[in-house]
Amino acid sequence: MLSFYSIDSANILDTDCIVHHNRIMLQTTQNLLIALSCLCVLLWAIVPPITFHSVKQSAPPYSRIVSLSPSITAMIIDLQSENTLVGVTRYHPPLTKTVTIVGSITNPNIETIIALRPDIILTSQEDAVTQKSELLRTTPIPCINLPAATSFAQLCKNYLTLAQLIHKEPLALQKIARYQAYRTLMMKTRDFADAIILLSYNPTIAVSDKSYISALFADAGIRNIIKSSQTRYPLLQEEYLFDSRAQVIIALSNELLPKKFLRFKKIVHIPYDGIYFYTPQHYCNSLDYIIAAYHKACLRQ
Repeated sequence: MLSFYSIDSANILDTDCIVHHNRIMLQTTQNLLIALSCLCVLLWAIVPPITFHSVKQSAPPYSRIVSLSPSITAMIIDLQSENTLVGVTRYHPPLTKTVTIVGSITNPNIETIIALRPDIILTSQEDAVTQKSELLRTTPIPCINLPAATSFAQLCKNYLTLAQLIHKEPLALQKIARYQAYRTLMMKTRDFADAIILLSYNPTIAVSDKSYISALFADAGIRNIIKSSQTRYPLLQEEYLFDSRAQVIIALSNELLPKKFLRFKKIVHIPYDGIYFYTPQHYCNSLDYIIAAYHKACLRQ
């Protein structure tokens, strides 16, 4: 009997311990849930909402668009949707209809934009710093800021994003395939050379690899050696032009570089007015222009 009583007491003690342990675990879980709930409320209160610019396929097409970027305007035209534009900046690609001017690229007029009652405002990150982007966000009008296009791939991505907004995705995919084939064909004919690309000589302003111009020349087989600059268009000292490993100095202006450079480098003039970066098609046309101009200049030397 004694041994039986001892065993039964142990079972009772074990059962009490289990019940007590379960109560502690339940209380701990409840405390954790309360703490997590408080944390979520706190984060919701202090962290600003994150805006995602992905385009929902089920969203209705935007039919009243204000474009604050010439590049975006040109892509909308190329997608056969010029009729959706109700406002553009003063500097814009050719239009076949009259569209309200909402100011300049660097100074859009917010009151004019609101008066047009657009259903969306499209901007480019390239110009966002000077376009009162913070003020635009205070309006009830949706505003999408597309990334700066520093490469053909990003340009095509922006092109497709716009096509989704206006429900022209099949047309965009068809055109992108054609532009990609065109670009690939031209890249097969390129030569390779290390170069410095100058926007001007006096002052000496160069193109760094952060500029879309550098991407164009890279596709043409011309490697830009200015890679350490933190800006798109850095100032260079004249000594750097002599001492660099560049084989070629490409001048995009009509300025004549001093003849002393000819003893050390090949000088090639490629007029800047033939380089555009509006749409994937403009990119390909510019690439064709650069390759032809570069080869023609090299044949003369």
